[in-house]
Amino acid sequence: MSKSVLLAVLMMIVAMLLLPTGDGVGKYLGTVTLYSAGFLAWSRYVVGLVAFTPIAIANGVFKGLGFDFIVRQAIRGFFNASAIFCILKAVKTIPLADSYGAFFIAPVVATLLAFLVLKEKVRFVEWLAVIIGFIGVLLVVQPSVQLSSGLIWALASGASFGCFMISTRWAAGTAPPLAQLFGQLFFGFLFTLPLGLGDLLAHGISAPFIVIAMGIISALANLLQILAFGRARAAFLAPFVYAQIIAATSISWFFFGDELNGLAMLGLAIIFSTGFFKIQPSSRPSGPE
Repeated sequence: MSKSVLLAVLMMIVAMLLLPTGDGVGKYLGTVTLYSAGFLAWSRYVVGLVAFTPIAIANGVFKGLGFDFIVRQAIRGFFNASAIFCILKAVKTIPLADSYGAFFIAPVVATLLAFLVLKEKVRFVEWLAVIIGFIGVLLVVQPSVQLSSGLIWALASGASFGCFMISTRWAAGTAPPLAQLFGQLFFGFLFTLPLGLGDLLAHGISAPFIVIAMGIISALANLLQILAFGRARAAFLAPFVYAQIIAATSISWFFFGDELNGLAMLGLAIIFSTGFFKIQPSSRPSGPE
């Protein structure tokens, strides 16, 4: 495995650890404020734009970008906004564990779309990693079987996130990473503006520092994803989405009082194992993943 691909794996894992952290902050804000999921999603984009736009402008990343850039970032922004809005709707009504149990259809969706849409060659070990990792996730979260509205929102979030990963890989290389992050944040901001503005006018600003922290965490996670997908195939990176369960389980345990039993520990071990066998050095020549 080349150093570039290994770096992509590390960036993807860190990004996946950050995303549930932002969702956990969003769940907390949903309990201590009157903000809706729409406002919490919109506020992430506002904070991200304020933080990263000056950096992007200072680095001159917008030079020479045309209509193709706008189209690809609009599609990425739509899927990202959908994923964030749906998961925030889910965690407000059902436990974090149940939400992530449904959300983790994302790697399955991403792997299928990588094969069908991007025409990537998906190796047997990549299909295996997705399937075994999903089994491990089910052991960790042990979701209830009742099909509640919250579970449907979580499924929608997972499907949207899978599409977002594929669109990020599709857009990789068409613009500098900071320009892509700006495009994603800008279009996500536009798509969620009607939802966020209504809450802002109705409830004003509450817990601003926590909202800012949530936005920064989310933006950093998305920048790392952009960098990762610029270095490796979507099908290769898809199983590493399961790294989110580490942060999600920790947050559920420490902050929301969810227990971690023997089956959950076994599930975590299985998830770790899929990551290890995915990144084992191969005897094959190390071409681009």
